[in-house]
Amino acid sequence: MSKLRVANIVLNNFTNDNRVYKTSRSLRDAGFDVQIVGLKKGDVKERDEADGIPVHRVAISTMKLPEGLIWGAIKYLEIIWRIVWGYRKADIWHCNDFEIFFMGVLAKMTRPKLKLIYDSHEYQSERYGKGGFEKAFISRMEKLFIHRAEHFITVSAGIAEEYKRRFGVKNPTVIYNSPHFTPVDRSNVLREELGIPEDVKIFLYQGGLAVSRGIELLLETFGAMNDPKIHLVLMGSGTHRAMCEEAAAKSDSIHYREPVPYHDLIRYTASADVGVISTQNLCLNNWFCMPNKLFEYIQAGVPVLCNSLHDCKDVIESRGIGEIIPEYTKDSLEETVRMMASKDLSTYQAGLKKAADEFQWDKEEIKLKKIYADLLERK
Repeated sequence: MSKLRVANIVLNNFTNDNRVYKTSRSLRDAGFDVQIVGLKKGDVKERDEADGIPVHRVAISTMKLPEGLIWGAIKYLEIIWRIVWGYRKADIWHCNDFEIFFMGVLAKMTRPKLKLIYDSHEYQSERYGKGGFEKAFISRMEKLFIHRAEHFITVSAGIAEEYKRRFGVKNPTVIYNSPHFTPVDRSNVLREELGIPEDVKIFLYQGGLAVSRGIELLLETFGAMNDPKIHLVLMGSGTHRAMCEEAAAKSDSIHYREPVPYHDLIRYTASADVGVISTQNLCLNNWFCMPNKLFEYIQAGVPVLCNSLHDCKDVIESRGIGEIIPEYTKDSLEETVRMMASKDLSTYQAGLKKAADEFQWDKEEIKLKKIYADLLERK
């Protein structure tokens, strides 16, 4: 019997998407014929592979068109056409976020045997920066079509409850974006690379450097503190990268480092003293977020400093693995930073060890494989 073909589809160029990579590996190991499908953006290979899994980055001829609503619609129509037509004959689409799920619904109309798994990494209609029309469109389409998915997966309990409440989704599965379990020892790599003395407390922000992530307040606060014993390291990429590099050039206590590959990330994380989650509570999607970095800090044994966010706060406080910033203000952030910097951070280690055993991909993939096993039984 031939293996079922799974198209794991994402609307990026798959260069740094750990969730798609981990999902693909787990499904491959479960016996499925998996292909990762993304978009060819920038200087990346159209045909590639990741750990032996074929990767196809679909080239879009209209990608060079200007930005804007009309041009964006033209680009999206070509993306729909190329992905729907190119992959409608797969047995299963693993749809990462709404745009791909919407394409999956269209593909299913042309081939009813196609199975859809909707893996929503965010609260889709409540993402920051979306306009009123776009939010209403996403919400309406999800309400109409979400039950055409064989199963709904998301990243936090808060989002899962919202989808149950709003759309009547039955039995959603929360699959946390936690890393593979890796035995980790304390590292000195950040200090060695950035010239940070041993007696300095390193507060590390890793991940996307973009709007709504609280980057501006971090730079303002640590820049104003300019404390030789408390340093901020920002490791990542995004629209705010230049801002971070400029701040690092002006301050001895702020450092920027380019992102590192997934397989090397935990070693870098383990060289920090505190991991920072500064996402702003600007929308329901942010309020319910469970960012990758939370689980990466946990696996690295690094206590967490976090804004007051619904799901993150519950995990951190219930397990005693860090501190919550009471208010999103410069004074509140500085006060909490100084409190953690003066504290014996080993007091968080018992909770971090338990949490590291709880939140690891080896356990999350059990839930993923069960979804696909149930799908095979219904086939």
